[in-house]
Amino acid sequence: MEDRRRAKKFLLFGAILGALSSLAISMLMDVQFADALKGTWRDAIAKDLNTFLSLGVNSHSIIVYIVFLFVLGILMAFGAFLGFIFFFFLYKFFSFLSSD
Repeated sequence: MEDRRRAKKFLLFGAILGALSSLAISMLMDVQFADALKGTWRDAIAKDLNTFLSLGVNSHSIIVYIVFLFVLGILMAFGAFLGFIFFFFLYKFFSFLSSD
């Protein structure tokens, strides 16, 4: 029972670490490459909403922030999944090494 609780904590830590690292990487890429790509993600979302849905929004609109948070949520979920998988393999590897 204790081993199962320890595995759950370990895998949850991996998922949280993966989600936070994917969020940090995506935000840092947004800041770092804003000049090279001529705009941020919010600018791109506003342009896409204007092109596809003809909404006439700017990059500081509330709908742009909602879509931006949705995209960041998807990236965090994917990062959490990858972190979970990575820490699962780490847990299995170290439990295999420490088993009698």
